[in-house]
Amino acid sequence: MELRQLRYFCKVAEQGSFTAAAEALNVSQPTLGVQIKNLEEELGLLLFRRHSRGVELTEAGSIYFSHIQDVLRRLGIAGQSIDHLRTAPRQALRIGVIPSIGIAVMSSVLEAAETLVPDLEISVHVEFTDSLSLALTSGEIDCALSFAPIQDERFESMPLYLDRMRLIGTSELFGDLPDPVPFAVAANLPLALDKYSVAPRAAKELQVPLTRGLEVRSMLLRQELVANGQRGFIGPYLFMHKEIENGELRCHDIEKPSIWCQLYLNTKRARTLSEAERQVFGLIRRHIDRLIRSGEYRWLPPNSKTFSASRDIGEAYMLY
Repeated sequence: MELRQLRYFCKVAEQGSFTAAAEALNVSQPTLGVQIKNLEEELGLLLFRRHSRGVELTEAGSIYFSHIQDVLRRLGIAGQSIDHLRTAPRQALRIGVIPSIGIAVMSSVLEAAETLVPDLEISVHVEFTDSLSLALTSGEIDCALSFAPIQDERFESMPLYLDRMRLIGTSELFGDLPDPVPFAVAANLPLALDKYSVAPRAAKELQVPLTRGLEVRSMLLRQELVANGQRGFIGPYLFMHKEIENGELRCHDIEKPSIWCQLYLNTKRARTLSEAERQVFGLIRRHIDRLIRSGEYRWLPPNSKTFSASRDIGEAYMLY
């Protein structure tokens, strides 16, 4: 998606009208309409409901608007803070993150980094683990927060936390399921999955069919399907922790086997890091350590569990 699409989306949401938004943006209404349509197609959801008086946000649109407003605000602040440095060369750090970690960690880290290393230009690239590993080894990014240690002697991997994959869904969907629930039972539920998720990998290894699984590429759509009770999800507690905490959703541990993932910070060798990079990586480690201690996302300290081949799936499934 493009930044202008997000700005166009917010302006239409604010104005409640494509006509008024097009005038405010100084673009044609057809151009505006095409960009919003492209954004909706990429997300796999309708963001606006059209009516005779203009448009109004759908439920998905309202959720998206609340997040994008903050993103654009932060971009504006970032732009203002570097205006005076436009002509000066700056050191850059390109950080790759898996989607869930981007949500949980990077906002706070970036905010702290603005004060700690103001001359470091940080960019964040959100991809899944397989893509991040390729991007790191090819030089497209400088470090990666992902569920797999890097297999390249030019880099090193630091484990940050251990996370148990869980079954998440509504009470209506789960009924009287036990907690913990056997993996074979969870696999027989209607699940919203994507090709990168841990569930299909585990099911293939265990030869347990995902008889009612539906591949859904959009994370936002997966969250909506789970929230409204149409589908369940096997993944990290972080995925929908707020809904679990307020009682809208249930969260069950999985057993026979349980499935664990460990997050790694993959970077260049320590001796080659700049002082600014060391400071940012220190921020990341300290922030994650605080989250472990808080118990907010149910993370465990790294390497705190000994895996049993008969009871657990560990290292082989760190590619979620």
